[in-house]
Amino acid sequence: ENSCVAMLCCASCGISEGDDIKLMKCTACKSVRYCSVTCQKEHRSKHKRACKKRAAELRDEILFKQPESSHLGDCPICCLPLKLDHTKSNMMPCCSKIICAGCEYANCVREQEAGLKHTCPFCRHPMAKSEEEANRTNVKRAESSNDPAAIHRMGARCYKEGDYESAFEYFYKAAGLGSVTGHYMLSTMYRNGQGGIKKDKKKELYHLEEASIGGHPTARNNLGCVEEENGRLDRAAKHWIIATKLGDDIALSSLRVRYTRGLVEKDDYASALRGHQAAVDATESPQRDKGEAYFKLGRDLIALGYGEKN
Repeated sequence: ENSCVAMLCCASCGISEGDDIKLMKCTACKSVRYCSVTCQKEHRSKHKRACKKRAAELRDEILFKQPESSHLGDCPICCLPLKLDHTKSNMMPCCSKIICAGCEYANCVREQEAGLKHTCPFCRHPMAKSEEEANRTNVKRAESSNDPAAIHRMGARCYKEGDYESAFEYFYKAAGLGSVTGHYMLSTMYRNGQGGIKKDKKKELYHLEEASIGGHPTARNNLGCVEEENGRLDRAAKHWIIATKLGDDIALSSLRVRYTRGLVEKDDYASALRGHQAAVDATESPQRDKGEAYFKLGRDLIALGYGEKN
């Protein structure tokens, strides 16, 4: 098919677009246009193969594009990328903002020096005094504002408690609202057949891809493993390189093993190493070092029985 002609007139009957005729693009490949649904159906048998090929190419363009950051994004206070290690940040139940340890520490210092009550570093809402209160705040936010992060958090709590059916419903809703982690958890549940759903490789792959496009490094690493199992090592390497450049250590290990086996080019491996270091360096700051040390000490003391968990 001539692409220029296909976009100027109906690919089936050949009629040109005019004041009375509006052509619509094929939603899959976006390379041809039709004047009606009838023409689209009549042309389907001729267009099917080319459509499927072009749609796959468009999907790969999106899938293999390097995300600007991980799915966690930046701390909304210091505007530095958040670390992939979840112990180095904390999600606030009141506003669903993920705050880095450095900014949370700075807020604690400010409050202690001024004798202020403990509030959220971002929205200044009073902090929950117990896990139960935090859960109630999260539920209220999920129900009142359809917040995907809050909804996902409810799903995560159900998943942890073994209520997979409810967890699936929350993850499905969160993913529909744009939650990248929601897509990742759905891929896990479709792989394991949890929540009353059957194991489904196709749906598992779809949600892994959606999570990967959103910058989820673990999903990207898993997608690389799936591609390797299917014998498509070039695609697997691309996934691991992308995840490595997001700062993911597991993907870096996967890439290193394949490099030592001669399955990854030296230049690609070197580029991934540089990208990994740059991603890690971008998350560092003196304030974060202080905050991480402060909160690690608190966790260690709690583990030893010298304090109570807030």
